[in-house]
This record gives sequence, structure tokens and C-alpha cells, in this order.
Amino acid sequence: MYHHLNIDDMNSSFLYHAFGVKGYHYHATAYKDSAIFLKLKPDTPQKCRCPHCGSENVIRYGKQYRDIHNLPIGGKQTYLSLTIQRFQCKDCEKVYQADIPFTHGSVSYTYRFSRYVLDLLRLGMTIKDVALHLGVGWDMVKDIHKSHLKQKYSHVSIKKVKRIGIDEFAVRKGHVYKTIVVDLDTGHIVYVGEGKGSDALDDFWKKVKRQGAKIELITSDMSAAYIYSAITNAPDATHVFDKFHVVKLVHEAVDKVRRSIWRQETDLEKRDLIKGTRWMLLSKNLDKFDDKQKERFHNILATNEPLFKAYYLKEDIDQIWMQPNKKEAEKQLQYWCDRAKESKLPEMVKCANSLLSHRTGILAWYDAKVTNAILEGTNNKIKVLKRKAYGYRDDEYFKLLLLGLHDTTVKELAKND
Repeated sequence: MYHHLNIDDMNSSFLYHAFGVKGYHYHATAYKDSAIFLKLKPDTPQKCRCPHCGSENVIRYGKQYRDIHNLPIGGKQTYLSLTIQRFQCKDCEKVYQADIPFTHGSVSYTYRFSRYVLDLLRLGMTIKDVALHLGVGWDMVKDIHKSHLKQKYSHVSIKKVKRIGIDEFAVRKGHVYKTIVVDLDTGHIVYVGEGKGSDALDDFWKKVKRQGAKIELITSDMSAAYIYSAITNAPDATHVFDKFHVVKLVHEAVDKVRRSIWRQETDLEKRDLIKGTRWMLLSKNLDKFDDKQKERFHNILATNEPLFKAYYLKEDIDQIWMQPNKKEAEKQLQYWCDRAKESKLPEMVKCANSLLSHRTGILAWYDAKVTNAILEGTNNKIKVLKRKAYGYRDDEYFKLLLLGLHDTTVKELAKND
């Protein structure tokens, strides 16, 4: 059965179902600068209660006018032009304005508009794209997104977190760093700290204690700050030094050998040859280079003993994680370090000493065969976010983006093109 509505009822019904408008009725329509302005007036409330003291002894106290961004109609910007009633309480004498049930606070957009913005972000549009599409400022879209992330991720629960990975990344040039803690079971960032010292994790450990989390496993690089923080706050947890960072340390040592040889070489032609070997020295797969490049590379190794020693030490480092058990792995680690010292290459000797001093954490991999691979994937997403950033000068927003990296409104932004 169809219900016949008068024009006022029909307008109120349309406003509610189309735009979520309640407590207001349609009055008129205006057009300005290719935008549509729907003029609305408030429904007369039966009772007005002071939000400050609860008194019903209130009087009308003038009106206020606001234009609020609404969902677009036919591709045109649309605003709700509101006439907002103001009141004064005769008991506490405070002045207040009537509540607007389809928006909040002093923002200049409706709830439906903000949900539409978030839907566009979920589809993979950037903040700049959404702003251009809707004809609004970049800051408005950012503020809508920030409000959404703040509501969901400003207080992340870590009660069930047991296995964590710790890593740092450079926010921008100038040695500005942040430390992240990732739940290794979900892949979600659960904490973002400032800097890369042990104090960057202080608030995380306070949160662990406050929420009663039981951290059983930690993976990180061989940073003294992270080691100290883990031992101090989770002494019973298994602390594994990530394989990726151990291998990276060896790679850096090999490259230092190459640069040292390059500096000592006086023949310009030989210097150019040595300089051109960097990527082949550090590569795990020589097959991606052509035959001519590989032949030249092997000739250089055959005629340059220091590079030969450094290269084959690098090639053998993976053997540490390929042993049948922890005891054999310890023998392999010692064997590798002995060979590095016998090479008498200062860079490799220093690397060997570092590995021996961190042997407990390196060999802990055999107690819990985990790596920071999840963190490396997370860091790649962070790099994409930074590259796509339009100047994340709002540090709180950037932190919320990190905590909500898995959120549907963020993960499309963090995808590599």
C-alpha cells in the first residue's frame, strides 16, 4: 500500500534517506558558482533542555547560518544551507546552539559526505584525487581520513600480542627516524616510537605492562639499543637477530673492501673496473648478468685476491642458517669468522668480531625459525606511502597511517604502482 505524503513530509523523507538529514526540513534551493545550495530550516523541538545544567528553562537567542558540504548531485558540489537556532538557559545563563544530528562539532561536511570520501579512498584514489574529484581542499579530505584512523587506531590493543618484530626507518633526510613494532602473527604495526634509541620503545613496554601482554619472541637487528630494551623489559623472551640484517652487515663489509681497494688503486682503468663490480659482488644471482659481464667479473676476482676472499666469504654466510641443528650452526659460524680473520682484511675481521659478539641472538634462529621478512614487506609499504605523500607534515596523521597500514582506506595508498 502506498502512503500519500504532503510536500513537507515528502521533502523530509527524501532528505533523510538520501542525505541522512534529521531535524530539518526543506525550504528552498539556490544555485551559485555551479554549486547547489539546499536551504534547510530546523524543525521546532518540542522540548529544549540545556546541555550544561539540564534545565528546560531556555529561550530562543538568535540564529546562526552555516553551509555544510553534502554529497554531490549530478556531479555538482552540493551544500546544505542551515539556519541553526541558538538558545540561552535562564538558569545557568549559558548560550548554546541546537544540535545538528547529521554532522559533528564545527566540521563543514555531513556524515554521509565523510563516508563517501572514505569509500573513494578504499577504491584506491589518493587524497589529492579525492579532493580534485569533489572540488574540496586537500586538508578537508586528510582531516576526514585522519578522524577515521584516529577513531580506529589511536588506542591499539596488544593484549594478545606474543611475537614481535622491531625495526626502524628513516622518515626523511637528516637522520630523522621512527621505530616500529609489528605483531609477527598478524603483520600489523602495533606501535610507533620516535627515534631509534632504546627510549623509542619505552612507551611500548609501559603499554605491554599495562595491558598484561606476554611477549615470548622478539626479532630485530643487532642494535645495542634494541638488545638493551629487550633484555630490560622482556628478559624471558627469545630474542632472534634477523638473518636479513646479519647478511646486510656482511654485504656492507664486502663493499667497504671494494671501496678500500678502489681508493688504493692508481691505474684509472682498473679503478673503473673495480667500481663497476659493486652490484655483481653483492648479487645473489649472477645469472641475471650477461656472459660478457660475468667473464669480466671472474677475471677481476682471479687477479684481485682481497676481492676474491671477500666475495666468497659473502657467498658462504648463508651456510649458518642451513645446518641440521644449532650445535652445527655454531660450528659453521665459528668457521666463517675464523676464515674472515685469516683473510686479514680489516673490514671482514671487524665484521667477524661483531658476529661472534652477537652469536647468541644469531643462533637463536634455531630456537624459533622466524625472520623480519614481514617487517621488510611493511617497510616497502612505508616507502611507497612516503613517496606518494603530499608532505606529511602532520606527524600524528603519519603515525595513524602506519598503525592503520592494513586498513582498507590506507592499503591501496601503500600499493606500489
